[in-house]
Amino acid sequence: PEKGRQAGGTYPNLFDAHPPFQIDGNFGCTAGIAEMLMQSHAGAIHLLPALPDEWTNGEITGLRAYGGFEVSIKWENNLVQKIEIKSNLGGNLRIRTPNTLIIDGGNEPAQAVGININPFFDEPKVKEPLISASANIQAVSINETTVYDIPTKAGEVYIFKYQSNN
Repeated sequence: PEKGRQAGGTYPNLFDAHPPFQIDGNFGCTAGIAEMLMQSHAGAIHLLPALPDEWTNGEITGLRAYGGFEVSIKWENNLVQKIEIKSNLGGNLRIRTPNTLIIDGGNEPAQAVGININPFFDEPKVKEPLISASANIQAVSINETTVYDIPTKAGEVYIFKYQSNN
């Protein structure tokens, strides 16, 4: 590579360092990071689904989720400490978190039951996979989560905080 140019990888500003300029690499990196912090499919907004071990504490603002929700998250010790969600369209907000929460003001939101009634979270019908009898598939361990349903109104902001079990 020329002097001062990187031969690949990622620059400190998260742009990719693979000449020529690769916009798909730049957008792909940030989209991947956003998916580690929040996913909004499979019937709910899932917070911190793939938090890297090195990101024990942090915060992010302005993530957009299905259903017209704008999400900001602050976490400490791998647990959600504060969530601020703006509902742009109204409707049911279903959130999945790694720990229990309370609505800013004191009460725990209602636990989610059944299928999310918000049509933006319709889950696709997926056929069962065909798995060979000789396949050696290891069991996958999935962290426990808490899932809440919150009815929202368009334009309202909802704040949730960590519910300590101490």
